[in-house]
Amino acid sequence: MVSSLKNKVKKLEEEIKARFVGNEEAIKALVLNLLHPRSTALIRAPRGLGKSTLMLLFLRGIYGDDFTVISGASEVRRGEVVGRLHIPSLEKEGIEKVIWSQFVKSPGKGLDETNRLNPYTAASIYHMLQFGEVWAYGQRLKVGDYTLIANENPHDQTTFIHPPPFYDRFDICVFLSSLSFSEKFILEDLMDKYEGEIVDSMPQILTPEELSEIREEVKEVEVEVELKGFINLLVRDLQACVRGKDYSEIKPPSLCEGCHFIREVCSKIKEGPSERATIILTNLVKAKEWLEGSVDFNDVLEMSFWVLPHRIVLVSGTNTLKDLKDIIRRERRKMGERDTRRQWLILNRLYKEFRRDLYNRAKEIALEDLVFAEELIRLEEKWVKEGKVNEEEIIRNYIVS
Repeated sequence: MVSSLKNKVKKLEEEIKARFVGNEEAIKALVLNLLHPRSTALIRAPRGLGKSTLMLLFLRGIYGDDFTVISGASEVRRGEVVGRLHIPSLEKEGIEKVIWSQFVKSPGKGLDETNRLNPYTAASIYHMLQFGEVWAYGQRLKVGDYTLIANENPHDQTTFIHPPPFYDRFDICVFLSSLSFSEKFILEDLMDKYEGEIVDSMPQILTPEELSEIREEVKEVEVEVELKGFINLLVRDLQACVRGKDYSEIKPPSLCEGCHFIREVCSKIKEGPSERATIILTNLVKAKEWLEGSVDFNDVLEMSFWVLPHRIVLVSGTNTLKDLKDIIRRERRKMGERDTRRQWLILNRLYKEFRRDLYNRAKEIALEDLVFAEELIRLEEKWVKEGKVNEEEIIRNYIVS
């Protein structure tokens, strides 16, 4: 049965690729992200590059015609997003009965032109994504499992500026690129083949019940300890700041002036990712392991391009994929240097017992690695209390000013 379900997921990907030209990396990301409960994805691109088409192909491939799409381009009312009062019950019986919206009840949800959603509508959706529930007229409804795919053109002139926590609730964010010269001819052939009805031609490959079964199986996949450590280390590298930018009123680049780690990745990041980045990367690793049978460190770095763009704010203010690629390239090099220094083995031994020779080596490493320095500082605080090291020799004196 497992093999049959895997084949259906692969068939879904094939059918979408047969109808959507290019952007295969984005399709791959969206497929993997489907395989965990309450899956949410955001597709970003300028107008006319197929954002809505790709969203609808996925929804039709899983839910057939049984899904609901809300468009930010129209004036969406509260009743369409959450629910409305049943007026006859109120007039005849004085009872406030809520008729919950189809968007809330449907397991297949689409948000078209999310950037045009007014703040009130976005807040209602945010609450659903955050807490798995909706409120209307003092009544609450728990929302079950679902798939939500959204799209937006953030550079549209009619865009509302939504707060970062809203976007953080989307598991992944993928970008679509324009078609190459040869791909344009392929698209023309597809339009002729399906007589312009590409979305309507998409068959339902999976059922909601099969998707639920897949999600249960993916949930049970065990992630190797080394991969867990790699994911946590990658995310922490993008969060860490020896000067505490999380709570400091001064932000980079001003905060970084004179810092020991001024040349590190941390100096390029104004606001790091939330812990959801760790959760989603882990979910994607489980999905790939279930579907393809193997995952390695390079896969995690590749997946980070889907998980991080909408979760970090760079000092440059650009947040382009080029900037992110530079950061990930530096991370890949840094991970290799860590392995060469065998620094985690040294730290693990220091956790077990204090040794002066290992401590001296650890201090040298800490001058080159902020996350390693964080852990060593915690150990030093303990050793100072135990009288094993002097206050004057701790690494904090060298890197914190």
